Amino acid sequence: MRYFVMTVLFFIGLVLQATLFSHLTVAGVKPDLVLVLLVFYALLHGPMEGALMGLAGGLLQDLMFGQNIGMNTLAKLVTGYLFGALEKKIYKENVLVPMVVLFLATFLNETVLYILRFFSHVPGPTGESSINYLASVKNIFFSTAVYNSCLAPFIYGRFYKSSQKGLLRITDR
Repeated sequence: MRYFVMTVLFFIGLVLQATLFSHLTVAGVKPDLVLVLLVFYALLHGPMEGALMGLAGGLLQDLMFGQNIGMNTLAKLVTGYLFGALEKKIYKENVLVPMVVLFLATFLNETVLYILRFFSHVPGPTGESSINYLASVKNIFFSTAVYNSCLAPFIYGRFYKSSQKGLLRITDR
């Protein structure tokens, strides 16, 4: 059931990202709602579940936006696995922890995407093909990371409760 719920949440996140948040850009960026949901899921369910959801969410994002199939899939898979590894090492009840983790996860996700774009000679989100890494950090990564982190207090509490006692809990353990 949790896989179906996460797929629906990813789809809703992508629709919101393409509609509502395209009008609510801050510093020229919009949040990556799939990444936000993925990081919360990975933190609460571990690396293997995080990688699986990263694969699903990234593939859905690639298919919906139709650009460079596989780039978001790989970036989200790596991010889901690595931040899922923190499952047993962090205090999940405090909302500041997911905010900081989400900030760092955004940097990792954007860095993986940057590397994949660089080696495949694909233009970045601003349309420039040869933008350097430091300019990307300054213009895109930092703003996206702050935007994503600011969404954490509004989403994480409900997500945490659902992972403990709701539709996102693991019942087969």
